Amino acid sequence: MPAAPRRLIDLRPLRHDTAALLLVMLVLVDLAVIALHLAYTLLGVPAGVHFDLGVDRSYGEFLLYIKFGWIAVLGVVLARRRRAAVFAAIAAGSLVLLLEDALILHERIGWHLNERILAALPGLSGWGILSVQLGELLWLGVVAVVVATLFVISYLRAGTDDRRDAAGIVLFFAVLVFFAVVVDTVHSLFALGSLGDVIFTVIEDGGEIVALTPAVALAFALATDSARSGSEQAVTTP
Repeated sequence: MPAAPRRLIDLRPLRHDTAALLLVMLVLVDLAVIALHLAYTLLGVPAGVHFDLGVDRSYGEFLLYIKFGWIAVLGVVLARRRRAAVFAAIAAGSLVLLLEDALILHERIGWHLNERILAALPGLSGWGILSVQLGELLWLGVVAVVVATLFVISYLRAGTDDRRDAAGIVLFFAVLVFFAVVVDTVHSLFALGSLGDVIFTVIEDGGEIVALTPAVALAFALATDSARSGSEQAVTTP
């Protein structure tokens, strides 16, 4: 009987009792934050601008930062227990994304880059709202290349199982990037306060929050499985 083909990505650890419970709890928190945003936007309650997902330093943004931090910690744990640098690369990438967003570097550096781009290529100024985001997109592209290069190098040197599990975590980062870049670019086409702005704020910022939740649960499941395997090996070792 031929052996079953190895999976490139395996999300089955999310079905484990502890991981599934963590996933459900985090999703409920995500939905609560999104619901509070809608209540604030449409009804004005609860009071407090930080319930608005579209503002800097919103509660939703801090929730995302916490998830970045958790993945960074779990990545270090996995790298140490499995002796696989690919998980350290994930931890480093998660930390970079945390610092990049928390310090609003894409806006600060993007603004300066945008000025230089339009000065060198004035014809691009006719691109409407997209011309305002050229520097930001360039900066995010550089960050993406650096993080991706670090991951790919360590991924190619990893074992089969480590590649599979690391790819599972990174899959959800790719979903996050889709919301942060593609959906954000479409969102920028709508005027502030318009119906399109309200809808795309939920899609973009809510999508970013939810996208990273399975990555946290999966990294947690893999870390606990590694700890369990290590304990079993220690028990069976004479």
